[in-house]
Amino acid sequence: GFYPLKMCLVDVLKLDGIVASPDDILITDGGQQALDLLAKIFIDPGDIIIAEAPCYVGALNAFLSYQARVDTVPVDENGLQIEVLEDKLSQLSREKEIKFIYTVPNFSNPSGVTLSFDRRKELVSLARRYGTLIIEDNPYGRLRFEGEHLKNLRQLDEENIIYVGTASKMFAPGLRIGWIVAPFSIRERLIHGKQAADLCSSNFTQRLAFEYFSDPRWKNTLKKFISIYKEHRDAMLGALEEHFPEEVTWSHPVGGFFTWATLPEYINTTEMLAEAITNKVAYVPGRGFYPDGSGTNCMRLAFCTVESEQIEEGIKRLGKIIKEQMRLYRSFYRGKK
Repeated sequence: GFYPLKMCLVDVLKLDGIVASPDDILITDGGQQALDLLAKIFIDPGDIIIAEAPCYVGALNAFLSYQARVDTVPVDENGLQIEVLEDKLSQLSREKEIKFIYTVPNFSNPSGVTLSFDRRKELVSLARRYGTLIIEDNPYGRLRFEGEHLKNLRQLDEENIIYVGTASKMFAPGLRIGWIVAPFSIRERLIHGKQAADLCSSNFTQRLAFEYFSDPRWKNTLKKFISIYKEHRDAMLGALEEHFPEEVTWSHPVGGFFTWATLPEYINTTEMLAEAITNKVAYVPGRGFYPDGSGTNCMRLAFCTVESEQIEEGIKRLGKIIKEQMRLYRSFYRGKK
């Protein structure tokens, strides 16, 4: 990677409480390439990994493309359910080595939930006990709207945590600049994998990122981003409260880009999408965020790119569609009786 950029990233990482040297950092073509490289060096066909559910679809695709067996642990309002994870680790470790645990601990994509500090400590402790690495994917960590920043997992255990970051959410998604902070032995394998993939990331985009992060004013720009995203989040939560039926629940993110809605079990959000698009509303159906195709009654809603007025109108239209789906189901159910 471009050394001056890595020097800047050392300071960026310090904002998250992570101590690193430029040599600890590998520059990648976005966070997605980072996940692909990690899958490439760790996963053989049939290897077991554990991921939160729902899980970032880009991570699932990366892991499954190397034929991993992905076992999942559900999240609740406080993130990864630790008791379920402990049971899963105990059970799976008798079968085979668990290559790693994957999590997005801050304002997760797609659920929007944040792993509580107590659970972070428990997660790190469990991984250490079972000799399992953790991949901490943190694209949204600086985008907190309220409350205090929590310690990242790598702050709790530098040797057992592989940290993935990206400029996409702090600068520009089209720039495709990401990074990995990992122990030396793992980093060396990643460098070989990176060289085999594309030799190196674009010097042009790395220099653009350097120019951005070397100017302290980027922090003021980030504050503006956060203010805009918070306004959009508030608009979405307010619209959900007003227009969605009471049978629907959703997460209440304190940062990031997304909220996660859970509809009655009889509604299939994949099948409902065509009608939503006809009404000029889009969402991501929930089944894509599970390796087994579950989550069929869930949806990811994004508030990052659309103005508040459009969010409110979109949620209003979506609420009407959901209510109609519920009405049709109840009519059919009564008819069968």
